[in-house]
Amino acid sequence: MMEHEFTVPITKIDPDRRIFGGWAYVAKTADGQVVTDHSGDMVDTPEAWRQLVDAFYNYAVEVRAGDEQHQEFGVSKLAEFFVSDPERWEQIGIPQGVLPQGVFVSFRAVDEAFWQKIKGGAYQALSIVGTGVREET
Repeated sequence: MMEHEFTVPITKIDPDRRIFGGWAYVAKTADGQVVTDHSGDMVDTPEAWRQLVDAFYNYAVEVRAGDEQHQEFGVSKLAEFFVSDPERWEQIGIPQGVLPQGVFVSFRAVDEAFWQKIKGGAYQALSIVGTGVREET
């Protein structure tokens, strides 16, 4: 199995709505290469993918708050998220090979100082925070 690093920059900014977003996690590139994340981990089994998606659904229902640099919590709120995987592509008619397998998110900035940093380009990428169990493969 090939490993691949994938940079996930902030790709969507709507200044009028204070919305910013991007890929929160990419497990596989659009051409199916497994991605090794910045922590050296990968989601390379159906079970690991299910666990990651479950974690995102729990986050969306129970938390919804975004943070700044994993320090200042509550500076933004989850506005949307989209799970991108083969099952959903088939359900909505997206051909394989178009999108990566991952989770795309958007947030609304609620803190003015944080929003100015987003607009000014101080932050170039999203990073998820959480806990998990690392398993050797």
